[in-house]
Amino acid sequence: MAGGDLRDVLHAAHAALAQGTDVSLLQAVGLFARAAELGDAEAHARLAGFIAAGLGEPADWDRSIDLLGRAASMGYAPALDQMRLIAGADASSIDALRGRVDLRAFVQPRPCTAERAAPRIRIFKGLFARTECDWIVGRARDRLVQSTVYGNEAAGSFVVDERTNSESAFGPAHMDVALVLLRARLANSIRAPMHHFEPVTVLHYAVGQHFAPHFDYLDPALPGHADDLARRGQRVATALVYLNDDYDGGETAFQTLGWRYRGAPGDALVFDNVDATRTADPKTYHAGLPPTRGEKWLLSQWVRDRGQG
Repeated sequence: MAGGDLRDVLHAAHAALAQGTDVSLLQAVGLFARAAELGDAEAHARLAGFIAAGLGEPADWDRSIDLLGRAASMGYAPALDQMRLIAGADASSIDALRGRVDLRAFVQPRPCTAERAAPRIRIFKGLFARTECDWIVGRARDRLVQSTVYGNEAAGSFVVDERTNSESAFGPAHMDVALVLLRARLANSIRAPMHHFEPVTVLHYAVGQHFAPHFDYLDPALPGHADDLARRGQRVATALVYLNDDYDGGETAFQTLGWRYRGAPGDALVFDNVDATRTADPKTYHAGLPPTRGEKWLLSQWVRDRGQG
């Protein structure tokens, strides 16, 4: 078909993504599939991410890797970067990279140590490799916006003085194969279904930026939270993966517990926001302290007690 047809399809696909609704997202999946049929390399990579995440059809990781490899072979550099990351190799041959991909090994759970029992806090050393951390930072760096504090799904979120850092959120429209698989490793490690995950967020703290003491759970006594709890469930756990170490300060501080933690690149801090009875636990009161030198990067993943659609 004529090149103009492909441009029209891609324009419609990106417009559907920008709408941000469930219906428009499914429309975008179909449009990118059409653009892939018309020979667009980026569309192959986009479609690979959607299929890996199970958008519009059941997740098929083998097919997603094949599509990603096709995008890489067509010269789409981000797809080649993902193939190298997933394969754990720097080979330029797509066939060689595809042969090195071991999906079972990539997503297998990593071990943890128990830091505390109540609230339950676990440490996962080396959950992500340094190369994986660097890749996540690279994905997020150009998409940073001012962080907000969550009000509720209807009212939205708000910029407040208590939170001065920036962030980059990766919803379904921004999902790619490598990020899906890294989240799957996290889900397997903390033993939580991935469909209970909220969209993943990468946090950035410059010198002096902070997140004041707060709770991650939803408080049914606060306006709007009760409705959100009824529809989407409680935030039962928080996972923080530390992505770099070239900064000073910047610990995660639990004021009530008198305990602070700062992980090496790839280490994950996972804590339950509720107690054994699924009641919100005020002992999880915590803060993101400001770095005094350099910049701090974290991956933040909230986990609900039910599927998120």
